[in-house]
Parts: sequence; structure tokens; C-alpha cells
Amino acid sequence: MNYIKGIQIVFFIIIGLLVSSLSFLMFHISPLNGLASLIDSGFGSSIALLETLKVTTPLLIMAVGLSVPFTAKFWNIGGQGQLIIGEIAATATGLALSPYLPPPLVITASMGAAFVGGAAWAMPPTIMKIKFGANEIITTLMMNFVAVYLLDYLLIGPMEGSQAKLVHAPASNPIPASDMLPKLVSTVGLSAGIIIALALAGLFYFILNYTNFGYELRVIGESRNAAKYAGIKADRRILESMAISGGIAGIAGMVLVFGTTQILIPQFFSDISTAYGYVGIPVALIASLNPLAIIASSFFLAGILNGAYIMEALYSVPIDVVITIYGTIMLFSMIGVIGDVFKALRRWIK
Repeated sequence: MNYIKGIQIVFFIIIGLLVSSLSFLMFHISPLNGLASLIDSGFGSSIALLETLKVTTPLLIMAVGLSVPFTAKFWNIGGQGQLIIGEIAATATGLALSPYLPPPLVITASMGAAFVGGAAWAMPPTIMKIKFGANEIITTLMMNFVAVYLLDYLLIGPMEGSQAKLVHAPASNPIPASDMLPKLVSTVGLSAGIIIALALAGLFYFILNYTNFGYELRVIGESRNAAKYAGIKADRRILESMAISGGIAGIAGMVLVFGTTQILIPQFFSDISTAYGYVGIPVALIASLNPLAIIASSFFLAGILNGAYIMEALYSVPIDVVITIYGTIMLFSMIGVIGDVFKALRRWIK
């Protein structure tokens, strides 16, 4: 069944690529040539692959984190807000401790702060669901808006950097270069964050498949009533899964700052290149919430995203078209996930 499902997903991804390539006709570019350039830009050279791995890093971390509560059918749509809070907590901790501690301790403390911050941000909507039955899709989504505007306030207030004041561009002070995550490939800025991402994927593959915690989340996801009769404390497990998910999203934010940007900058809802909390949702679902499969799905979608932005530079394709291409591919991917199309076709043929 999983094998058939995998084929179905791949089929719809290919359809999404072909359909999205038609947008190149508006710029007098052959769809097949445009599609070939898109794939080549994301995967066609060692530099392209390394750039894709850099984009993969936070996306993989985010999607792995989302897979935990999703397994229990608890829909955490607040990953973006949890990521932002992780960025804030990590940056504040790093800047505060940098003068007093060696880099390894600064990095460790900042990652711990990011985890705690992201986990704490995930708690209000989770508690509202458990205690009052509030819809977690709405409440977690709304927390994203609060996080975005909290970041805006901090960057023109308590966390505004000295250089930002001079140029009137909201940003924090930079993390000292010595406290950044080690670079694996300095030419493209690929940091040790990719190792953290892969380690988390392996760890949670084991947890979700070979521990009582993972088993109980699956039972909760299949049937709350069955979980109750089996003696599983569903509310407690959901609370724990959301704390883990928010914490991992926070780590994704820390890796972004300490591995790539070096400073805190405002977030924009329209910028898909930094909306890892939203893009991570289809990445996790396409992989059927399997953390090892998420490695592949995050790498593929990161390559398409990377290739799309390079296409913008090569062919002067407007950014809106780039986003449309990416969105179309994700849309068709999700059709492959949620639609039993092949079964429907077989019934129709009969």
C-alpha cells in the first residue's frame, strides 16, 4: 500500500512540474526548456546541490518537528511562529552570552533557548484545545501573526542593532562570527546545521516507529476512543508532542540565524523562501510523516525552490511566477497525498 501511495505521489509531482512549466510560455520560453533549466538550477551541479542542501536544512528540521503532532492528527499550523520565537530566543541568548562563554557553550545555550522558546509558544493553542476544545488549526495559525509582529516590535525596540539605527533598516546586532555554526562548505555557507537536521530525522524516525511514545501517538491519530480504552493519556501525549514540535521549530530558527543570516531580520508573509513553517507542512505530508522520507521530500522541494529563484535571475521571470511554480508543484503533490485517485479511476473504468 505504501509502495502504491509512493508511486501516486511521484506521479502527481511530475504532473505538477509539467503544469507549472506552462507558465514559461508567457515569457516565450519553451516549457520543456524552462523545466530542464529549473531542474538543472536546483540539482545540476555541485554548487547547485550545495545551495539546495543549505535550503534543505531548516526545511528538514521544521518538517520533522511537524511530523510529531501530525502523527496524532493534531494539526500544528503554527510552525512559522514557533520558528520566529526560536530565532528571537537564540539571538538574545547568543548576544548576551557571547562575551562570557566559549563558542561551543554559546551555541549550545542558544539552541536550548530556541527549543524552550518554540515549545513555550506552542503551549497556549495546545492548552486551549485540550481544555476548551478550540480548533488548533485556527489558534496555531493566529499565533504566527503574533510572532511576526512581536519580532517587528523587538527589531525597532529592545533588540534593534546599532547599525540598523544608522541605516533605518530593522535588524538585530549580528551574532559574532566565532559563535556561528561551523561551516562545512564555506563557499556556499553550508553549515553544520545540516548535520543537526539529519540527526533529528534519524532520532525521530526511531522515536515514532520504535518507542511507546510513537506507538501511542499513532493510536491517538487513528482513534481517540481506542486510545482512551487502551489507557493512553491522549491529552498528555498531545501536549508533549506539541512541546517537541514547537521546540524543534525553534531549533530551525536558531539554525537559520546561527548558520545563515547571522542577524534577526523582519519576516514577510509573502516571502516563501523564509516561510519554512508553512512549506514544512506539505513536505511532512508528502513523506507520509516518515522522518527518513522527509529527508528526500525536503531536499526535492528545496531544490525546486532554489532552482525557481535562479530561474528568476536567468530569464527575468517575476517573483510572482516563481512562487506560482512552487505552489503548483506543492498543490499537485498534495493531491497525490490526499486523493485516492487511482482507486477512483479503477472504479470508474469498471
